[in-house]
Amino acid sequence: MMEMLYNATQNVASEIPWLFPVFFAMFGACIGSFLNVVIYRLPRGLGVNEPSRSFCPTCKEPIPWYLNIPILSWLMLRGRSACCNTPISVRYWLVEVATALLFGLVAWYFSVDDIITQALLCVWVAAMLATLCMDWEQMVVMPSLMVVAAVAGVLVSLLSPWFAGDALVPEHGLMLSLLGAAAGFGFFRLVGWAGTIAFGRHRKEFDEPQGWKLHQAADGEDIVLEFANGETLLWSRVFAEPSNTLVLHRAMLDDGRGGGEISFTAETAVLEDGARVELEGVESLSGTCGGYRSRQAAMGSGDAWIALGIGALLGWEGVLFSLVAGSFIGLALAVVSRVGFGRPMPFGPALILAAGVWLFYGVQIDAWLMDWMGWY
Repeated sequence: MMEMLYNATQNVASEIPWLFPVFFAMFGACIGSFLNVVIYRLPRGLGVNEPSRSFCPTCKEPIPWYLNIPILSWLMLRGRSACCNTPISVRYWLVEVATALLFGLVAWYFSVDDIITQALLCVWVAAMLATLCMDWEQMVVMPSLMVVAAVAGVLVSLLSPWFAGDALVPEHGLMLSLLGAAAGFGFFRLVGWAGTIAFGRHRKEFDEPQGWKLHQAADGEDIVLEFANGETLLWSRVFAEPSNTLVLHRAMLDDGRGGGEISFTAETAVLEDGARVELEGVESLSGTCGGYRSRQAAMGSGDAWIALGIGALLGWEGVLFSLVAGSFIGLALAVVSRVGFGRPMPFGPALILAAGVWLFYGVQIDAWLMDWMGWY
């Protein structure tokens, strides 16, 4: 039965070469619509199926099915919500278009013998695209998505071992896939750990006690710790990683509490006596301190999860290329968008874009490099 199905699909693909790419592209548009749900809900702690229907981010009104048609609805509505007429980010439309194009490109570009391989590649592409958007917008990487990408990559290595670097021996493909995943994850965690020790520890003592105030930034998108001497710390940078810490020395609140150290997390201030102040319900918090110390990860742990997904499909060579090329892509993105100029710069999107280049052109790049270095 499977052989008959395989022969039938091969015959159709040879006689109508555009059929499967078009089908994959149409299916990709629908998946892109679902990815928009994932991108919006997962970083906010919402379930993908709770609520079951898509809703307007502004007024929370459920969106009827006839206004939720992939690609077309955004164009018909001219980028505005039908319920409250608020602008809808163009990102929703771009995700649907990008997913459709990438799925179609996978079906067209990779002449593999098994359509299951193409489907697994689409799973990997979808997980990476969703992660790119979440990391760019909110600097959030969901490990669960990268585990999905890694599993898809390992399965591809069994069906098409040349993806991970060996076109002849399937066992080598699996080995290189697992090695690439482990090398990618381990290397980025090691770099992050070493960077934290070398560059991530900061300590400052004031000659005289300084007043400080914790309040919302003017743009409403961040929280600022502002000292009387004009120095400021952005909360999104200080706590870009959950493991980051910030401690005020010889600190006291304006209401008289404290007198020792005040330790901060992203959501809580802990006083010397163990008392806790939840920051979510506080409009501002202020006092005095004699200095501060902080520890910040030099590289986000989310980058390690992204490298895990990249290595599982593309092997260690794909991880290495993504690291090198991603550095240049990240620099270009920072210059063009001005992200990173006083604000945190996510490296994950650059890694994913570089991995996409290697996915489609890795064989050609590898051959060019070997020829350039005289390796035959």
